[in-house]
Amino acid sequence: MQLFKRVLLSLFPDEIVAQTINPASMFISFISTKEFFSVINRKIVENYKLNLFDVTLDPFEFKIGFGENLSIKPKDIDTYYSYCATANLNGYRFFSPANIANNLSLVVSLYVKDIFRPYPPEYYLNFLYTIFLLSFVFLSRIKIFPYKDREKNYNWFVEIMFSFYEFVFQQTGKKIDSTIIKTLKKSLLNQIELFFLLFAVYKNFNTLFVHQYVSDKDLYAWLFYDELRGSDKSIYAEFVENHKEYTTKKTFSSVETKVMQSILPADILLRYLFIDSDMFLITDTVISKIFDKKILDNFITSFRKDDTQLEDFLTYITDYRNFKKNFFWGVQKYIITVFRDQDTTWDIIKEDLDDLMSSIGEDVENIESFKIPERIKKESKMMEKILNFYITLIWWSWVSRWDNFFLRLFRKPIIHQMSIIEDELNEKNYTLLYYGGLLYQYGKNVFFYKHTSENVRAGKQKFILPHKTDIKNIYSNISLLKSFDETFIATILQDINPKDIRLYIKNKKIIELFKWLMGQEISDMVHISDTQFITSVYEDIAKNLEHKDFLNILKKWLTQNDIYHIKENIYNLDFWISKKFFRSMLEKNILFKKDYSDFAILGIFSAIRETFSGFLIYLTYIRDQSQTKKITIDTELLIRLYIQDILHIDEYYQHKIFDVINDLQTYFNEIIKHWIEIDDNKDYLKIGYDNRIKFSGNKSIEEIKKKIISEDIIWFKWFLKNISYYNKRFLMPQ
Repeated sequence: MQLFKRVLLSLFPDEIVAQTINPASMFISFISTKEFFSVINRKIVENYKLNLFDVTLDPFEFKIGFGENLSIKPKDIDTYYSYCATANLNGYRFFSPANIANNLSLVVSLYVKDIFRPYPPEYYLNFLYTIFLLSFVFLSRIKIFPYKDREKNYNWFVEIMFSFYEFVFQQTGKKIDSTIIKTLKKSLLNQIELFFLLFAVYKNFNTLFVHQYVSDKDLYAWLFYDELRGSDKSIYAEFVENHKEYTTKKTFSSVETKVMQSILPADILLRYLFIDSDMFLITDTVISKIFDKKILDNFITSFRKDDTQLEDFLTYITDYRNFKKNFFWGVQKYIITVFRDQDTTWDIIKEDLDDLMSSIGEDVENIESFKIPERIKKESKMMEKILNFYITLIWWSWVSRWDNFFLRLFRKPIIHQMSIIEDELNEKNYTLLYYGGLLYQYGKNVFFYKHTSENVRAGKQKFILPHKTDIKNIYSNISLLKSFDETFIATILQDINPKDIRLYIKNKKIIELFKWLMGQEISDMVHISDTQFITSVYEDIAKNLEHKDFLNILKKWLTQNDIYHIKENIYNLDFWISKKFFRSMLEKNILFKKDYSDFAILGIFSAIRETFSGFLIYLTYIRDQSQTKKITIDTELLIRLYIQDILHIDEYYQHKIFDVINDLQTYFNEIIKHWIEIDDNKDYLKIGYDNRIKFSGNKSIEEIKKKIISEDIIWFKWFLKNISYYNKRFLMPQ
């Protein structure tokens, strides 16, 4: 719980947090961990198809692991949800469509605000909505840039943008004046460099789901799988069958309007900052303080020539430190301007406050009867709204835990080169079984996303998520399979992603053990060349692949920044637990390439990278409890479940992997036992331990096996991922 609050407080400037009474600490003190985690869930499912959480089989709901209706004790609720929330926040920078689109809209507002000042505020607000929503339109390929020629594409894009601007007016129910639109269009197009920036971002988004072996029709068949079988299937089928006609038009038809309902998010965060506010004053005082205008100018000027600076630009605008450093000074100026410079003086406000405080002193038992001055009510309401906007925007930057969009956006050559891996290998013995297992779990998991998304879009604040699914179809589509493959690569390369939050271990015993276990190898790695470093990190994976260019591709396309980020992560126990697993497999001559395709092998390794450190911590805790309490707790079934249902490894290899896991648990036993004592680890692990004991009871292994259902495996994987990401901590041995 304390770590959760520390992470949240780290989002605010040190000067604000250091104050005796400050809005940050007061705000956080009132946050319910359960409600906070509920909000995280809602944001995840708001646009789940394009965020690809379901592809990675990443559950989001709070269930511990095994069994139905096994509730958490009331005293454990805060610990449980604070742990889950912190695990979500302690991840990598998240380049989701919403995250980029929100920040892009804020940047654009700085350059167009003066153009919109003479007109009713809805013209300004709807233009910012247009910037935000077009990200999803181009990402989902509802519209596709039709030309190879850059100038033709740019001109087409301009027409699309203003057509969509009018579409937004229709959706918000605001009347539109064609004369104003014509004048605005002329003025806005004078900002040609800004439009080339938008052109570059959307054109890049437009190719994120493009794969050389996947047609657009296949993509739509995946994105609209459920809709093509629902009550509006004829409309979706019309779009899919005639997509070449719809996607290149400069206007939006009724068919596209319907199709976009499945793609556009249920809510727009920007409105919480702008609605019921002086939008131009918000821009002048708050947004103008977030980014360095000189830096933005340099970026934006470059886009007229090409988009070579796109990665640096998107990395800059999504860096939360811009907000942490500058946001609240702008807020302070806004509040002062609105509430202290209009029709009053500070003396009058002070008098209102004095009257309020004295009235509280007169009757402490009847606090509800106190009359709070209207000005203070308005200021409090405004501050609450701004704080909610700030917290939601900032933590949304990390909520993915790891992010496959980074690879898709900025390292496309790696995906392209890896995709050349020969497809005929997919017919190896266990490859089809491997993907079949993934697709089965995928279908189960999508049920929960879809169920939750529908309830969120319906505006329900509370609803029950069933424990079991009732799916009848298995999702299978070439676009989905390629998304799996790309996700495997992204997970294995997750350490190249920027990581803004760094949690450090200060426990001397843990640092000593870490240095003893990994110190020499780390020392060797930091003193070798970059190409040797890449080899040392990924060679254990490469040796298990038929494709001989795996390391060469990485050496060619990983940048200096990527290598810097990987080097940061070698001071992380999580990194070494996975690496030792890969190495141990080779030492025991476990070579999957005999029976699995390369991408299936990458899938297995990606699951290890994402869950094994959590599993090893959980396994160590259970075995330690067995010794402490002097009771027999069988862990064999747990290990076999992990190998078979989390890693999807065929039983032919299971006994060898079983030995690897036991050896690694022994190797890391001492450091993990100390690690378990950090923050809420022990309490969270106990919740998982109690769940397993209650579920197993005195039943035999065979009886327990019969009770376990697919949904239990989904929740168990989620439980392990929480432990893994909560414990991504850095150690810096001297």
